[in-house]
Amino acid sequence: MKKSLLNLNRIKHVAGTMLLVAFLAFVQACGSDNSRESRTEDALEKTGDAIEADTKEATAEAKEDLKEAGQKADAKSDEIAADFRRERDEAVAKMNVQKEKLDAKIDELKAKAANQSDKAKAETERQKAKLEDDRRELRDDIEKAKNATADAWKDVKTGFKQAGREIGDAFDKAGDKLDRKD
Repeated sequence: MKKSLLNLNRIKHVAGTMLLVAFLAFVQACGSDNSRESRTEDALEKTGDAIEADTKEATAEAKEDLKEAGQKADAKSDEIAADFRRERDEAVAKMNVQKEKLDAKIDELKAKAANQSDKAKAETERQKAKLEDDRRELRDDIEKAKNATADAWKDVKTGFKQAGREIGDAFDKAGDKLDRKD
């Protein structure tokens, strides 16, 4: 970016110089003879050619700088996309582990309910139903995560953190009740 600004400043200076030379040549041509006019025209032509060459060089450098900046931006974009996919895949894997734990806890509650009194069985069934609801929500969240775009990922991640806390609380409550009834 700095190079581009320097190149633009160089172009401004060259253009200013060219205007100054043209003005001086014009002033000199007004009061001169033909031989001097010829030399002035030659000098102006050489100056114009030099300015044109400098302008082409500055333009080429600016184009190269822009191309390089574009390539760097593309590389950074690819890196960000890869980070997003890696983070999303890790989150989905963690949620699948959490779902497996929910499945195991639900199976454990089913087994416990078979050997409990009616009152205890009702409480266990209530806990099991809550965990099954949590499991359905987690399945939905897993699908959302699998299909999330990079733009929506922050919102999806926030929702997952809240759901994770709620499921953790449900595990704790179910475990506490099971431990007390053993």
